[in-house]
Amino acid sequence: MNQNLENTSKDLLKTELATVYVTTSNKKFLNHSEAVQQEMATQEKNQIKRNKEAMIMEIHELISKVLSKNDWGVFFRGEPLQDFPVQEGAKMYKVNEVSVDRLYDALKQTLNETENTWENDSKGEQTDNES
Repeated sequence: MNQNLENTSKDLLKTELATVYVTTSNKKFLNHSEAVQQEMATQEKNQIKRNKEAMIMEIHELISKVLSKNDWGVFFRGEPLQDFPVQEGAKMYKVNEVSVDRLYDALKQTLNETENTWENDSKGEQTDNES
C-alpha cells in the first residue's frame, strides 16, 4: 500500500512540475521560446521609449542653446509683463518669462500628441487598405 502511494505521488510530481520562465515584466511562461520572444519585445519597447526620451531631451537642449546664445526668451503672450506694486502707487514691471522646465514639459506633451495623431492616422490608413 505504501509502495503504491509512493509510485502514484512520483507520477503526479513528474507531470505537475515544470520549468516556469519569468520575464522582466513579470509575465510567466512555460515555453522557453515564448518567454524569449516576450522579453525581446519588452526590451524593444523599452529601447524605443529611451530613444524617444533622448530625442526630446536633445530637441530641448537645442532650443535652449539657441535661446541663450541669442539672448532670447520665451514669455507668456497673454500677459508678457507682470506688474508689482511698490510704495507711493508706482509700479515695477517684470517680464513674465516661461521657465525652462515648463518649456520642456510643453515640448514633450506636444511631441507625444503629435506621435499619437500620426499613429492614429497610420492605423486608419491600414484599415482602409485592408477593406
